[in-house]
Amino acid sequence: MKKLTTTVLAVVLTSSFALVNAQKRDTARTQDIEGVVVTALGIKREKKALGYATQSVSAEDITKSPSANFTSNLSGKVSGLSIKSSGNVGGSVDVTLRGYRSITGSNQPLFVVDGTPMLNSSTSVSSTALNVDTGNTISDINPDDIAEINVLKGAAATALYGSRASNGAIIITTKRGKATGRIGIDFSSSISVSNINKETFPTYQKTYGQGYGYKYGPTKKSQFELYNGAPLAPMYEDASYGAAFDPNLLVWQYTSFIPGSKNFGNPSPWIAGKNDPSSLFETGVMYNNSFAISNSNDVSSFRLSYQNTYGNDILPNTNLNKNSLTGNASYKITSNLTANLYATYVTQNTTGKNPTGYHGITGNFRQWWATNVDLQDQQDLYFMSKKNFSWNIKSPTQIAPLYWDNPYFRLYENYITDSRQRFAGNFSLSYDVTNKINILARATHDGFSYFIDERRAVGSLPDTMSIGPAIGSQPSGYAVVNQKRNEDNYDLIGTYKDNFFNNNVNFYGILGSNVNVQNFYSNSQSTQGGLFIPGVYSVTNTLATAPSPTVRDTTKKVYGIFAQANFGILNTYYIDGTVRRDESSSLPAENRAYWYYSASLSAVISNWQFLKDINSLSFAKLRGSYAEVGNDTAPDQILNQYGVTTAFGTSSFFYNTTAKFAGLRPERTKSYEAGATLQFFKNRIGIDFAWYKNDTFDQLLALPVSYTTGVAAKFQNVGNISSRGLELTVNLVPIKTTDFTWGMDVNWSNPRSKVTKLSEGVENISIGSFQGGVTINASLNDDYGTIKGTDFVYDPSGNPIVDGNPASSSYGKYLKTNTNAVIGNMQADWFGSVVNKFSYKNVSLSFQIDWKQGGDIFSLDQYYGQDTGLYPETVFTNDLGNPVRNTLANGGGLILPGVKTNGSGGYSPNDVRLDAASTGAFGYEAYPAKQFVYDATYIKLREVAITYAIPQKFLDATFVKGASVSLVGNNLWIIKKYLPYADPESGLSAGNVQGYQSAVLPTTRTISFNVKLNF
Repeated sequence: MKKLTTTVLAVVLTSSFALVNAQKRDTARTQDIEGVVVTALGIKREKKALGYATQSVSAEDITKSPSANFTSNLSGKVSGLSIKSSGNVGGSVDVTLRGYRSITGSNQPLFVVDGTPMLNSSTSVSSTALNVDTGNTISDINPDDIAEINVLKGAAATALYGSRASNGAIIITTKRGKATGRIGIDFSSSISVSNINKETFPTYQKTYGQGYGYKYGPTKKSQFELYNGAPLAPMYEDASYGAAFDPNLLVWQYTSFIPGSKNFGNPSPWIAGKNDPSSLFETGVMYNNSFAISNSNDVSSFRLSYQNTYGNDILPNTNLNKNSLTGNASYKITSNLTANLYATYVTQNTTGKNPTGYHGITGNFRQWWATNVDLQDQQDLYFMSKKNFSWNIKSPTQIAPLYWDNPYFRLYENYITDSRQRFAGNFSLSYDVTNKINILARATHDGFSYFIDERRAVGSLPDTMSIGPAIGSQPSGYAVVNQKRNEDNYDLIGTYKDNFFNNNVNFYGILGSNVNVQNFYSNSQSTQGGLFIPGVYSVTNTLATAPSPTVRDTTKKVYGIFAQANFGILNTYYIDGTVRRDESSSLPAENRAYWYYSASLSAVISNWQFLKDINSLSFAKLRGSYAEVGNDTAPDQILNQYGVTTAFGTSSFFYNTTAKFAGLRPERTKSYEAGATLQFFKNRIGIDFAWYKNDTFDQLLALPVSYTTGVAAKFQNVGNISSRGLELTVNLVPIKTTDFTWGMDVNWSNPRSKVTKLSEGVENISIGSFQGGVTINASLNDDYGTIKGTDFVYDPSGNPIVDGNPASSSYGKYLKTNTNAVIGNMQADWFGSVVNKFSYKNVSLSFQIDWKQGGDIFSLDQYYGQDTGLYPETVFTNDLGNPVRNTLANGGGLILPGVKTNGSGGYSPNDVRLDAASTGAFGYEAYPAKQFVYDATYIKLREVAITYAIPQKFLDATFVKGASVSLVGNNLWIIKKYLPYADPESGLSAGNVQGYQSAVLPTTRTISFNVKLNF
């Protein structure tokens, strides 16, 4: 596979350069990419005048593949932009630009749509408890409305936006009405079919069944109990380390004791289940329909669109239904006064969000399962009775589940629903005072209300709720959260442009002000102790006294003034500078105001006389920038507060466990950037290169303090993260003739963030703590995202040491360090993509390969699943030629590679044969966490698309003005990966905590058929 991968990529790359060299003349003119782009505040600038890096993505690249969250389609399209999807229905997509800059705060870029800053809240999971991935709210945008996306990467590019854009900005311009002399109608419809990629789901061993080995019977040395004189499977266990399968052996299994079961009252053959858990997953079908009308003339323009996305996901009883209505309009009131309006209203409802974490449903399948169980029996038992008849019962006389619910009972009874209603829009008036002076007044709003509830039916296994204030495990229950989040911006911007010295000097200036108001309200309620009346889901239907609602109501205001000046000299040299002052209500009065600045220089060196003589050079620009920007914090971080709880049935008050700090200062970032843009052979070869370095200091975060202070942590200014990297974008047109074009786009980057400073005496901050003793950390002088856990103990030569003491309980197993050993890092070494685009007359074909190199990921699925004997790696022939799970007396067992301690204090090759007849020889019992940290490298065939545009001659006699059909495949082939039975991209959610997997859903292969019509 490695050889094949290398060959495929080598052919793609080398053939491109070969064809570029072989092509002697350009048979058709290519378009100069140095055009006009939308920058901060919606201002259009000539790209050649910019002293910082930006990169544009066309609407075609975003809408080619239907998706419930358009940000997933940005994967591989922009150098330095990392996209990672959680895989849950309506789930989040993690978006980071140029690495990590904040230790515990948000690292997501700002999204701006037609001048409106958009809220993009998401859930960041930092533990292995049950959690709900609520998704990104930016997914509300209808991708069919997008005309273009421009990514502003550095602080110099986004300084005018203030602290909101400290992590970069993604500027989205929507489609407008076109002056065609008629009402334009656009219609698109698609159907997407998804099935799981079985490479990303467990392959089960089919040799051994339920149990933990030789631990049963009267002498506790059998693999079975006895029941009515026949073998009884240990149904109360949730592992597959039991007896070898034998179709001639009749065994009492869980179905023998469930009334209505096909085997009720009888033993059944001891065989592997015909239908393993992969049969649970359904074919996901998603429908996407979009309709738009538009028109434009010299005075006005408008566009109105409607989109519906509806379908089911791969888990039973999961679905999504989203509707969006979006419109924009402009009207020239007078010759120098223009009004603009943008508005969008979105509703989204989902059922069956899969909770992530250890107790997620796929944790059952990946970590704890019995291979003799036929999943079809579980399905039949649930739909027969609608009761929780699990494969994991307590005993023949107690058929309640012990550790795991029936999967179908869980999916159809214990599900989560959520809904979101969102309205966003802006209104602006643009007034040309003269042909040189313009004044823009703009008001923008974005807000949504969000409702999520969780139900746990009577008869379920007790467990913590994913949401709500309930305390401890709940045998049944109901929880609900209501949230409202709003943001309003008010801008007044004046611009001035003029030319001086015979048009040899061009000036562009901005002076403006901004008022930003953010409101957040949340009310979380739940039952306690279970439901009083089964099947009635209300927070008042509670057995015990319900906990007091958890309510949060905050407001933050930021007042900003800003200015920008740009000078263009001889259409060759450009000098740009910005300054902004913000005053934030979330900071103390003495530190409330903060200034930040940016400056950039660029030179179009292809205008230099001696370079004009180079015929192959079409365009060349050098650029450099420096910026210093600020950032505030969330509200309520200055003054301490009291909370209320009902832990003992009556209300009691408690002090906040994280002390607030009245002396907070704004967080600061210093950013440096240098780069070059080169175009050769009439723009047949384009290269853009960037180097950058960011230092973010006075980080705002909570640090642990001594409990003698009365609190667990204190919010303060500490630490510095330094991020740096290189970015490379290459655009090639190897072949361009009248009928045929081959284009290629390459994006590559290697962002790296390092923690260079923490508070005095603090060397580590845990940003995520999980099962297996594994943590994700910001460690002093280490790269951000250090994975810590237990490691092997090594001899001076680097060999792992096996416990050679016969009296030790870990005899024959590896010695382990404590959980503070560094065992990996979540950051990749680099990532990139190659997109090939072919077009021949009316047919176009494209395919995209994404490559992520390096980084690490810990798998809790393997940590537990290998110990419980689920995987084929636990079934093999040992060095003696016998099944490894035989008893030692029957030639079983294995010798772990390494050395063992000897009595003289030295080391000798390990020769201790470890008993593998029962659990303990694989997985977490024998190995440290380091064993289950895998290289997160992957190479994927991300997308293949073929489109046919119906020739106009076939449409002339109809009212259809344009039509095309396309077939698109997504995630068709994981060409290379090292993580077994899972996708290295899958995670718990969006946010800073990556590099850890537990109970993730399998990745899906998706095929979409699309039709687009224009009238």
